[in-house]
Amino acid sequence: MDWLKRCWKWFAGQSVFNKIVIIGLFAAFVPFVLPTVVAWFRPTMIHVGVAFYTYERGIQPQGMNSLYFFEKRNLVSDCSIRHEEQSVPSGRAKAPDPQAWVLIKLLLENVSDSDITNLRVGVRSPAINQTTQLLTAPTLIATGGKEAPSDVKPLYVISIATIPGTSSVVVSLKTPLDENLRDFIYVKRRPVTIQVPYVSADQFRQYPPIVSRTNAVKMLNREGVLRTGDDAFADEKLQIMMLPLNESNLKEQKAQEVSYRVLPRAKTCSEAEAGVW
Repeated sequence: MDWLKRCWKWFAGQSVFNKIVIIGLFAAFVPFVLPTVVAWFRPTMIHVGVAFYTYERGIQPQGMNSLYFFEKRNLVSDCSIRHEEQSVPSGRAKAPDPQAWVLIKLLLENVSDSDITNLRVGVRSPAINQTTQLLTAPTLIATGGKEAPSDVKPLYVISIATIPGTSSVVVSLKTPLDENLRDFIYVKRRPVTIQVPYVSADQFRQYPPIVSRTNAVKMLNREGVLRTGDDAFADEKLQIMMLPLNESNLKEQKAQEVSYRVLPRAKTCSEAEAGVW
């Protein structure tokens, strides 16, 4: 109590300007420490980890050939995590349309022995918009969508039916990388952030969780284990169908090469650096 009285006396002796500055700094600092304080007094059943990725599927001209590729990179460090490519004669192959996405991956760990039911996770990020989709393992019952509570900015809410005790799930928020998002990330070089304002479930009230930065490579490996049971990436394979020699060249592939703008080249990093942020 004496310490609080001395602090109050010191604050009362400050000028009006200093008081405004002190209150402003305190108001900005509280949201960062609140989850930690809550965790001290009430241990949580759920741990939340997050990682960001850019996923690109594209075509590049290569002389008389076309280079088809896909790449997954750590969005924070811009390090390439996985890259696969194949060079084929131009107009002689069919492949998925070139496109890029931003993916937010959330690792939700139930650290208790009891099931967590009707879990709701609120997420806010500049990489989320009306085109964002929720992706999960086929066995996970989950839904997601944007909500706009009256007192706060719109956020994306993920609802999961059940997470068994001492288990974890990985969910992905996948957003097409349109011109606005491309400009935000690669032209203005603004950081993609994430906030998790709250989690709630039948077993606990709504509260702001601590969000940990999960190594991007470890997140992919963890997702692979949850999806397949193997310690491997749960990822797409580069699939290209070559045309028979008696078929004419595909003109639309040339149009795709011209219309799609490949993202700036990712950095080549060591395995130890690739997933760090």
